[in-house]
Amino acid sequence: MINQSNTLTFYDSNANSFIEHTISVDMHRLYQPFIYNLPIRLAAQQHILDLGCGSGRDSMYFAKLGFNVTAIDGSRELIERAKIHHNDMIDWQCVTFEQIPFQNWYKRFTSIWACASLLHVPYEKLPELVDNLLTTLTDDGIFYASFKYGNHDHVDNGRFFCDINEERWNALKQKITYEFKEETWLTTDQRTDRNEAWFNIMIKRF
Repeated sequence: MINQSNTLTFYDSNANSFIEHTISVDMHRLYQPFIYNLPIRLAAQQHILDLGCGSGRDSMYFAKLGFNVTAIDGSRELIERAKIHHNDMIDWQCVTFEQIPFQNWYKRFTSIWACASLLHVPYEKLPELVDNLLTTLTDDGIFYASFKYGNHDHVDNGRFFCDINEERWNALKQKITYEFKEETWLTTDQRTDRNEAWFNIMIKRF
């Protein structure tokens, strides 16, 4: 099982400051390739799973484009605040990574947006979790994820982080059951006060 307790405690205890520092970050450079890769045949029926929705910033952006959005986070405090700050266009749910396999989500989503969320999962647990998430996608669904760029797992300020680089990703994807195409690229942090490198992954199911 994935031990999220310390990381979730951090977000529950620091929900207000986390939202304050992330709600206004301009993410358009990442939205564009995600939206471009959405299944064309389902243009009017997109259903996005925002995995680790945090402040709800990205969920609201997608909802305002007319997409259906299910936004989940393991932090109840973040979910409750997102509900307060945003309207009822979105299905907000408090769901942890461990609970994902038990949801009734088989082929429910056309896409998954996992921006800086799976980085809280231990490296050895990622293949199984990614497989579980891929079962929730339509056959031509897409899956975006981002990780801090690096080659190890570590704890920082009470939060667990799994960094990913090209070598780690190449080893990890060999353990994923489902067939897919992928594109990877590096970006710098979208927050103006940070200069970290991020490893981005765009997966498309066959």
